[in-house]
Amino acid sequence: MITSKLLFVVLLGTASIAHAGTQYTTQPASNITTTSAQLNGYSASTIGLSGEIIDYGETTNYGFSVLVTPAGVNGPVSAQVANLDCGTQYHFRFHGDPKPPRSTLQGEDLTFTTLPCNPTILNNISLETGGQYYVVAENNGGDTVNANRLAIGPWEQFNLIDINGGDLLSGDEIHIQTTSGYYFVAEQGGGAALNANRTAASIWETFTIELPNNPGALIQNGDNIALKSINGYYVQAVNNGGFGTNVLPTVIGCNAMYPCSLEMFKIIF
Repeated sequence: MITSKLLFVVLLGTASIAHAGTQYTTQPASNITTTSAQLNGYSASTIGLSGEIIDYGETTNYGFSVLVTPAGVNGPVSAQVANLDCGTQYHFRFHGDPKPPRSTLQGEDLTFTTLPCNPTILNNISLETGGQYYVVAENNGGDTVNANRLAIGPWEQFNLIDINGGDLLSGDEIHIQTTSGYYFVAEQGGGAALNANRTAASIWETFTIELPNNPGALIQNGDNIALKSINGYYVQAVNNGGFGTNVLPTVIGCNAMYPCSLEMFKIIF
């Protein structure tokens, strides 16, 4: 019996040592705009994690590094990078400190390309709810966004910046800017309020404009569109207008039929 227990311990210890180690896996980038991106990785370790960073740059020499969050955990991690050049390919890789003599597998090199440099800008667009109220940036920006106006004035007209350039198509990523220069923002990337108080555009200020069930179609004056935040939430006019706005639901109600759906807006060029 003693011999059997000793053999079991030896075999168990050998199995643990054979599988002990750390693996860092680089995963595809997401939330890519003209000047920013989210770099992703996955950590898996039996011995503890250390020095988890993502290198990035225009070549495999990289030149820049950023710490990932959350740090020191097994599972998905990410890092936001900004101040990138538009229309440019970047290399990146996820890695950490080696743990000799146990194995450390470092992430492979992946690439992503920022969006084109020449966006299309549509001036003086307005958004009308199904209840025939207009979206308004209070004080022409620097404040909240409501959907409670009965007529179009300067505060109800915006610049739509199509990041993809060319024609405005269903599925394009856009920024919405007040005429005073503030950007619409889905706070927390969605799941909270819609404001118009940012002076620069990044991922929380980026929306996907959609003709539901018609990806790639040309968006024209009078079409009924939806606006999806970077985290998959939709802009919604509370009670279909007459009140405020938020960026809460993850689905479009009423089978995406305007004016039934609170998440659908008539776009007016």
